[in-house]
Amino acid sequence: MSEDDPDLVNRLICEFSDLQEIWESRPETFDWAPLQELARRGAHAYNEGRGPSFHALALDGVDHREFHERFLLYLLQAGFDPFRLARPGTGVAHVPVIDHSSLAESAFSNPWSARMRAILMEIASARFAPLAEEASKSGRISDEAYELVDACAESIPLDMLERIAPELARSHPGETRQEDINPVEGYLSPAEVIIESGHAPYG
Repeated sequence: MSEDDPDLVNRLICEFSDLQEIWESRPETFDWAPLQELARRGAHAYNEGRGPSFHALALDGVDHREFHERFLLYLLQAGFDPFRLARPGTGVAHVPVIDHSSLAESAFSNPWSARMRAILMEIASARFAPLAEEASKSGRISDEAYELVDACAESIPLDMLERIAPELARSHPGETRQEDINPVEGYLSPAEVIIESGHAPYG
């Protein structure tokens, strides 16, 4: 699927909305395969220069439920990079492809959001470990790396953020309160999702 197609994101979000409506009407019998296929096709549809990314439209500012957590897992399986910056319009500064700040805020009251944030934090632990090591040795990181860390800070573990950019850690919301998380049976860790990328997250 070409990323140069100006209608790509519109079509993807329409498909996503249709599937969400079907899931809401009959969640017990919902077929997850079409959502997984949609995630595969849309994993890299960032829509730079033409508006918000597909992932931002699907995940930001919504009341997260199982449908959204599974969608995130499917996206990650398909190679989606949640720690990527895109330019969603001419003259607009780079923004993360999903809103890490909003996810962190909702994680304090929504268990599904908390689980999604935990997924991203585990990925961030591996993703930003080399940068934390670099910052510890040299005392600084590049401007480009700082921009990325600043935009995604709420999904980076606090101890790692303190090593990379201590000034950003001061405004970090911290780890999601354990009592707010209500894990459900069948959950796979992010490591399992990434390592076992040939399998559906919920088997």
